[in-house]
Amino acid sequence: MASIKIVTDSSSDIPLSVAHELGIEVVPLQIVVGNQNYRAGLDITAEQFYQAMQENRTQIAAQPPPMTTFEQLYRRLTLEYEYIFSIHLSNRLVPNYRVAQQARSRLPASSSRVEIIDSKLISMALGMVVVHAARAVRDGATPDEVAQLINLLIQHCHLVFFVDTIEYLEHSGRLALATTVLGSMQRIKPLLLIDDGEIVPYERTRTRAKAIEGLYTFIEDFPRVREVTALYATTPEDVEKLLEKVDPIFPRDRVHIAQFGPSVGAFLGPGAMGVAVFEGID
Repeated sequence: MASIKIVTDSSSDIPLSVAHELGIEVVPLQIVVGNQNYRAGLDITAEQFYQAMQENRTQIAAQPPPMTTFEQLYRRLTLEYEYIFSIHLSNRLVPNYRVAQQARSRLPASSSRVEIIDSKLISMALGMVVVHAARAVRDGATPDEVAQLINLLIQHCHLVFFVDTIEYLEHSGRLALATTVLGSMQRIKPLLLIDDGEIVPYERTRTRAKAIEGLYTFIEDFPRVREVTALYATTPEDVEKLLEKVDPIFPRDRVHIAQFGPSVGAFLGPGAMGVAVFEGID
């Protein structure tokens, strides 16, 4: 049986306990706060990050790690594993995919097969892809089966969210809309969707309560739902409001709860909420 390793980055928001259990290697993004650089999840916790964000306002950014980080990781892993699937957030949001490709090009041709994958997702939508791929590896899937599964998972995992203010998305340049549209969005709580790797408007909602209801509607619109993760930045108390709405269509005790970590919070800011949905595979 071929030995396989799953690699991802910290934007996947996978709980560390799950990553350790499934042997997932998580590469931290670089979080820039003012003039300081931190490795997400290692040098700065989510609580420290959001506190710094509120103090520094827009002086926050998420960047890919140095290419040498990927190169050293791949060189170490190729000594032990025959196949490596390195699955990353949308290259349109942070160019981890491109940096990882550059690192792979520096490996000797005789090294293990390293496949770099742009998931075109972020947060727990990416996390769901990674976790299910890692479970397949644990259960003995072949490299071809893992590759096929990853491609299917990417098509069937989705993320919708809203932000308390779009200033962080606007500052990061990840929301490419006309100035007039951005101005109108400042006055509402729009739902936003990850679509083909880009953040795009999904539904106009004017209040936080309506936005939370919109998260529920997003789940309800799927004919079949296998897995749901409720996501929050700084307002865990609002998750309960969402769970109350979701319970009639998807048992609340099966809903996972996770926090947007610094790698994603750098785009979304405090107060953001979202849901990741895995609709299952036929």
